[in-house]
Amino acid sequence: MGHWTKILGVVLLLVALTAPSPLAQTPSAFRVGPDDILVISVWDQKDLDQIVVVRPDGRVSLALIGEIEAGGSTVAELSARLSKLYAQTVKGAQVVVSVREIRSRPVYFPGNVVRPGILQLTQDLTVLQALGAVGGALPGADPEAAYVERGKEKIPVNLTLGKSDPSQSLKLLPFDTVVLPNATFVSITGEVKAPGPVKYTRDLTVVSAIASVGGLTPAASKRVIILRSNGGKSESIRVNVGDIMDGDTPDVPLKPNDKIEVRQRMF
Repeated sequence: MGHWTKILGVVLLLVALTAPSPLAQTPSAFRVGPDDILVISVWDQKDLDQIVVVRPDGRVSLALIGEIEAGGSTVAELSARLSKLYAQTVKGAQVVVSVREIRSRPVYFPGNVVRPGILQLTQDLTVLQALGAVGGALPGADPEAAYVERGKEKIPVNLTLGKSDPSQSLKLLPFDTVVLPNATFVSITGEVKAPGPVKYTRDLTVVSAIASVGGLTPAASKRVIILRSNGGKSESIRVNVGDIMDGDTPDVPLKPNDKIEVRQRMF
């Protein structure tokens, strides 16, 4: 009888581990941590089944066996250890531990994403995958200037979609914070087809900025002015976009908050 009981217990253990659950995708390498919610099931002992929250010290309190260290163990390790402990009181005890909710592996998205807040790392995620999991960046964010705060370290990451960048493959760790700053802009006024702000990117130039607002009007002068604040000092830079378009001079990179004035040409 004891032999068949053990076989049945093993079968139930395998069924429990493979059956759908709120966290059926919990990786085998996952280790229990503080605030995780665990389901403890003792086969054929329903009165011993419990749902417990792992305390900050990594311990849980269970019926019959009292205090036990759960933090740092995999689900399989904890199941085996509890089976041995319960077997001291319940003959042939078979214990199944499952994770109802992971709360010990948070990654923080404080803002500028569709769903700001906490994302739990139930599996390995790159920073770009995690951004997708929270709905992506808001229009007012600057994903090109994003960074990950990891302890005292600040790791730059370029999260611009459609732009391949090695930093997008950065694997996140628990307690990382992913910061997407507010976007900065360049303003264009005067003789262009759609005057207004242009979202700043690192590769933005005078010609590409003018092109993004529809280009020059027929009345525009090709000598434009860039107004730039540099360390509290105002700077005026004159640029001949005609020469740039003809290939005679290199294009001029822009900086955040530059103002481009396109004046009317003199007839």
